[in-house]
Amino acid sequence: MSEEIILLGDPVCYVDSISGADEIGVVTNSCITNFKVLWNDEIHSRTEVYCKLRHASLAEVEAQSRIIQKHLANANEYQNRG
Repeated sequence: MSEEIILLGDPVCYVDSISGADEIGVVTNSCITNFKVLWNDEIHSRTEVYCKLRHASLAEVEAQSRIIQKHLANANEYQNRG
C-alpha cells in the first residue's frame, strides 16, 4: 500500500471509512505522529492522527465538503478488517 505525503498547507479530510465528518481542513503544523488541522469555520487548529486523514480532491476543496466514493469506502472497510 502506498502512503500519501501530506505537507503543510495541504487540504485534507477524514478517510472515507469515518462517517459523519465531512469538513475540509488545512494542515497548519506537523509532527511525527500527528498534524494540526484547521477545519472549516474554526479559529483554532485541532490535533489529528495521520492515519485518519487523506488529501482532499480539487472537487472537495471547491465544494468545501468531503465526497465519499462508496466503492472505495467499502474496500477500505474490508481492508481494515483483515
